[in-house]
Amino acid sequence: MATARPDAPEEDKIIETWLATTPASTFVFTWDRRTGEYEKSRVGGGASQRLEISRDCRKYNQSRIPPENIHLDPFTNGSLRLIRAATEDETLITKYHSTEEDLLEYFKIQTEDAFAEGINDIDSEVILRRLLQLSEIHGRVWQRDALHALIQKRHPVGGTQRTVREMEEAERRASQAG
Repeated sequence: MATARPDAPEEDKIIETWLATTPASTFVFTWDRRTGEYEKSRVGGGASQRLEISRDCRKYNQSRIPPENIHLDPFTNGSLRLIRAATEDETLITKYHSTEEDLLEYFKIQTEDAFAEGINDIDSEVILRRLLQLSEIHGRVWQRDALHALIQKRHPVGGTQRTVREMEEAERRASQAG
């Protein structure tokens, strides 16, 4: 049973139910009332697809994410989707809490320009990769290709980080000039 820290504010003792949206495992800290400490819990990836967690614990997990990695927050990037809470938390960003049905709407777009415009508005790598997976069954070839190209452009796998490449290029130019 999910529980909040005993000293959590009353409004943060609300229990939220989340659903894993990807096949990957997501690890979060939950409060263990027996030990009085946070413990790591797994959702998805072979474990339960549902996570019951207090709002206080969710906020604790979110507070541990450095600002430069905020795109990795599973509670806002689409890895987990809020399916139930007794009250609404107006501070929670739910832009990417998309169901499969929500994502399938993209494949109803008939023109390449409109589709490209729609997917370019998506900042979440998780949502783009879910769309790519769905495009294998529900999309047209050009939709799959557009998603693949956008993911490769924004989130390439392998190679070096852009900043490292920029530093190497600057070093190469400096050595050629001098």
